[in-house]
Amino acid sequence: MTPPVKKNSALFLDIDGTLLDMARTPEAVVVPVELRLTLVRLHDALEGALAFVSGRSLTAIDQLFMPLRTAAVGCHGAEMRGADGALQILSGPIPDPVRAIFRKLTQDHPGTLLEDKVYALSLHYRLAPEAKASLEAAMAQHAPIFAGANVAIQHGKSVIDARMRGIDKGAGVRALMQQAPFRDRAPVFGGDDTTDMDVFHILPELGGHGFSVGRTFEGADYEFSSPRAVRQWLHRLAEKGVAA
Repeated sequence: MTPPVKKNSALFLDIDGTLLDMARTPEAVVVPVELRLTLVRLHDALEGALAFVSGRSLTAIDQLFMPLRTAAVGCHGAEMRGADGALQILSGPIPDPVRAIFRKLTQDHPGTLLEDKVYALSLHYRLAPEAKASLEAAMAQHAPIFAGANVAIQHGKSVIDARMRGIDKGAGVRALMQQAPFRDRAPVFGGDDTTDMDVFHILPELGGHGFSVGRTFEGADYEFSSPRAVRQWLHRLAEKGVAA
């Protein structure tokens, strides 16, 4: 069974771990040429109701999938671009004291990598798995500072994310669903990590469906084994066209 995507659907796609295989660093991911073509065809078939929903910045998303430039939710919900190209910033920048903590942790743990996206921070330890326990302990130690700065911390796949409280992917998807061409459509969302749970949780009230990749999440009605399986499904969907 695969998610139902019809002409009145809106397709929301996480990127890393959902569309693309995880890589050693965020810059090392590979976007297959066929995937670019598939996404263009689906974007046209859905009359623009296709959006990326990612922890990456909008700039990074555009660089990955150029020349396709879709509606998108970036920085875990802090940035949102409508199908008309209008940009909304839904969050203030991460406060400097929190940024300083993350920078210091990166310096103290060789092999870790800090992505500073202004409105969100991502501390990657995929290349230094031995740092996990120390980094998690540091998050607990600095919890009062994070709380005082109104910053939420979330642990994902070999990454620790920081964003302002009240900002998440679910809020971004909800905001897009109020705009054309997403309005009055049934959302179909795919994700693979803890940051995607905020979208899975709101799908029932929006009359939508969710699919997870690699593991089961509450609120996901379908599951794919890997990003490759997702790409194959999207290709088949583009080949046959979305149902009426």
